[in-house]
Formats: sequence, structure tokens, C-alpha cells
Amino acid sequence: MTEDNGKSELVYQGRRAQRADSRQRRKAILEATLRLIVKEGIRGIRHRAVAREASVPLAATTYYFKDLNDLISDAFTYFVEQNIEVTRQLQTDSFTAVHQLSPQERESHSGRRQLSQQLTRFVLLHIRGQASNRDNRLIELAFRNEALRNEQLTRAMRLANQSTQKLIIEFFELMNMADPQAAAQIVHGTILNLEYQVLSGAIALESPLLERTVTMMIRGLIPANQATTTPAPALTGNF
Repeated sequence: MTEDNGKSELVYQGRRAQRADSRQRRKAILEATLRLIVKEGIRGIRHRAVAREASVPLAATTYYFKDLNDLISDAFTYFVEQNIEVTRQLQTDSFTAVHQLSPQERESHSGRRQLSQQLTRFVLLHIRGQASNRDNRLIELAFRNEALRNEQLTRAMRLANQSTQKLIIEFFELMNMADPQAAAQIVHGTILNLEYQVLSGAIALESPLLERTVTMMIRGLIPANQATTTPAPALTGNF
């Protein structure tokens, strides 16, 4: 990935394809890898299995990806590229909601209440949309679990998380929040957890609990009554 806005620094590790037909074959291999992850998890990723799924010769997978770690890492990078627009759309909607209010309205009770309601709706739509795409969530969870034991994927996952959180941080910076990084951690972590809860069946897609959770999160971060806050002091000592 070479562009900003959530895609900078993530790069492909395998052999690059120069011709159009080669790029198409490489893409087919990556897409086949993602389909196999849905069916069998990361453990199903083998050169022969991927070649069969992609309907390409075995030599093609080993040509582009001599190392399975490169194949897994590049499949993740491709997956992020295909899905970053969903997160960027949430950021765009949120920025639009803020810019519709004057600086004075952003500080008022009614303005902040309106903004809180809009953000709650945007986040709920985002979570429901993400959770409805079960295959993509299975792929994402498989990559997250594998990253705990695969150093190359760990780095790629860290960069992807940082890119997503950067989009959220930019919103809270626009709101002049005292600690936008911590706020981004809360939002990102809550969204991932709720997506998992819906995916596992613990919370129904239209459950009132889902809406109450998002509402409480947003109201906690953007209370209707604005108050001057400062970041909490760092804790010291051994625990």
C-alpha cells in the first residue's frame, strides 16, 4: 500500500507482478487464500490448496510466494485494501456531522446532543454492516489470532490497527478532545468487541443492548454538557 488515509506503510512482501495478466493471477491467488481462510482458517493455507482454489498451477503460487508467511501477510494486506473504505466512510460521515455545526453549536448542549445522536447512528450502522458480512469478520478474526504467533503478520496487523485508529483520532482532534488517542482506543475496541458479540450470537443484530452500549460510549466521550478536561496523570509504581 502506498496511499495515505489508512493504507500507508503496509506493503506487499511477495514477488511483484508486472504484466496485467500476472497481476490478475496474483490477485486470484490472494482471493483464493481469503476464501480458504473462511472455509478452514489459517491452517488451511498451503500452496497446493491455494493453487487448487485459485485454479492456477502450483508453480504460480510458489513463484509469487516462496514463503507461506509472505502469502498470509499479503493476503491480509489485500484484505485491508479492500475494506479500508468502510472505516473511511464512518470517518467521513462523522466529519460531515461536525462540520454541519458552527464552533458555537459544538459547545452548546443542543449541538452536542445532536452530534451524539448522529454519531451513535453512524457507529450502529457501521457495526451492523460489518457484522452482517460474516465471511469478512471470520477472515479478520483468523488474521488477528494468527498475528499472535506470526511476527511478520503481527507487524502488518499493528500498522493496520494504527491506520484505522488514526482515522478515529483525527475526528477527536477536530473535537478538541484532551486525549484523542485514548478515545480512539475506546471506540475501536468497543466496535471490534460488539462485532464479535454479534457474530458469535451473544448479541442480536437489532438488540437494544447493542444500541444502549454504543449510546453510552458516545455520550461518555462527547457529553452533552461540555467541560474542560485534562488527561489523567500517569500511574507510577510497580503492580
